[in-house]
Amino acid sequence: MIILNATKFCIATFLSNLGDVIYSVVIAWYIADVLQSGFLMGAVLFSLGLSRFIAGLLCGPVIDRIGAKLFLWLSDMIRTIIVLVLAILLWDHTISFVILIMVSVLFGAIDAFYWSASESIKPRLVATEYLSRLNSQYFTVVRTTIILGPLIAAWMVESISIEHSLIAISILYAFSTFLILFIDSKNSHLENINDNNDKTSYFSDLRLGFSFLNRQKMIFYLVITMFFVNIGANGVNVLFPFLAKNVSDDAKYLGYIYSSMSMGSLLTGLIFSVKSIHKVELKIIYLSFLLQATGIAALCFTQNFLIILILVFVIGLIIGFIGVLIPTFVQRSVPIHLLGRVNSIMMAISMLSTPVAQFIFGVSVDYFNIKYLFFIAGALGIVTSLSSLLINVRKGTPRETVM
Repeated sequence: MIILNATKFCIATFLSNLGDVIYSVVIAWYIADVLQSGFLMGAVLFSLGLSRFIAGLLCGPVIDRIGAKLFLWLSDMIRTIIVLVLAILLWDHTISFVILIMVSVLFGAIDAFYWSASESIKPRLVATEYLSRLNSQYFTVVRTTIILGPLIAAWMVESISIEHSLIAISILYAFSTFLILFIDSKNSHLENINDNNDKTSYFSDLRLGFSFLNRQKMIFYLVITMFFVNIGANGVNVLFPFLAKNVSDDAKYLGYIYSSMSMGSLLTGLIFSVKSIHKVELKIIYLSFLLQATGIAALCFTQNFLIILILVFVIGLIIGFIGVLIPTFVQRSVPIHLLGRVNSIMMAISMLSTPVAQFIFGVSVDYFNIKYLFFIAGALGIVTSLSSLLINVRKGTPRETVM
């Protein structure tokens, strides 16, 4: 039953995330090709990111109280309806600026709830010793959708109308919604579960999540480390198009770079999908951050495209490793009745690094040589991860919570 639950969860995740990726590409193409508005593109992305951040801070207590499974189901159901409404509106006329912004805000909030609920439900699906395997399978599924989604979206845009593309996306969400109904998340494998049934207020629950992070200094340091390391890592995505242009004016070189990184991440996910990690230590996470940052900094020293692809592949491998280690560590270290709150806060802070990185490195490209920016991005990660590693060695590693 536990394996079957995990399988249903992974399939539902695949369908939902595939819908997300295809939707983002189709809407981006609609804005660029039909509306031809750079301002609208920026406004949509900004409203999406801001909504994710705000909802990410606030959604945790609600998920912990009502249940992660319900929010997974509601998230996909609401997205099914929204995308269908957009398809209907497009039959008659173009979608207005206000509607696109409203949809972006809704999608951003739904994303925050969905991601937090996805992390919170995992310990309820499998035993603790299999968490790393489920996290690996989840990570592999998400990376696969990132690779396949743009290809499918491009085919849809060329072969069928945008309206039909939106209907196809809504069908993906609907199938995911259907599968979630049959997931059993009643903690049958957990003993002495400490559910939070106190009649406390929402704001009291919200403060409890921040209070837990404040008490667990090592996890708090992990959140801060993630923020600064992710600024460098997300900044690299802004620099890659300029790196590809320096090598050649052919756009396919940019595709090679992204594919190389994705394949590295996918390989790591596949490896750990069949091999469980029984113990996760913070120092291993910080060492992984350090290796990732070193790989980013190394990109400033070469113009050889083959070496660039190898470095990017290795960075992808490490990203995949980190993507398995962090959720596994958090799920084992945080009491299950607090997972929603803690995960939502961590995700909100982590997601905030994306617009910060895009702004800093996007502006910097106009004033600095990109090889220096790669070095700065890597150096930021190196200094941050080294500092956290030293603090971890001095303070010691927090014990995993018995759930």
